[in-house]
Amino acid sequence: MGFYGMVSVWFGVSESFQNLEEYVDIGYTKYGDAIDSKFGTNFEFGYYDEDNIEICFNEDPQNNIEDILSDFSYSEQFIPRIKELINGESLSHDINSVIVLYNFKYSEVKSEDKSKNIEMKFIGTVPYE
Repeated sequence: MGFYGMVSVWFGVSESFQNLEEYVDIGYTKYGDAIDSKFGTNFEFGYYDEDNIEICFNEDPQNNIEDILSDFSYSEQFIPRIKELINGESLSHDINSVIVLYNFKYSEVKSEDKSKNIEMKFIGTVPYE
């Protein structure tokens, strides 16, 4: 997947940082074959490069885009584009979890995923170069 310079972003709510980690964790068989994460499976894209993902869990849910994304790599380059996508500086509801996948363009097979302890919504793919 040659989408260098693109970043795909998901916002959501998780019960804990551990739940968020488990959601994006890629497992491996004893033979070294990758087992897709719940994240990759539920959003129907399967495997992704673990070097290209960053996640963030915040104990205090927030809705301001600047606050939500400021700790991510290259965030100063893609925050303005995410604000354009959502038409504003903040979300209509608070979130505590973010997944950012670099050099990846999600084709939006599914816009959201809900399970018992996590809920994620695809926000969009924007350039970060």
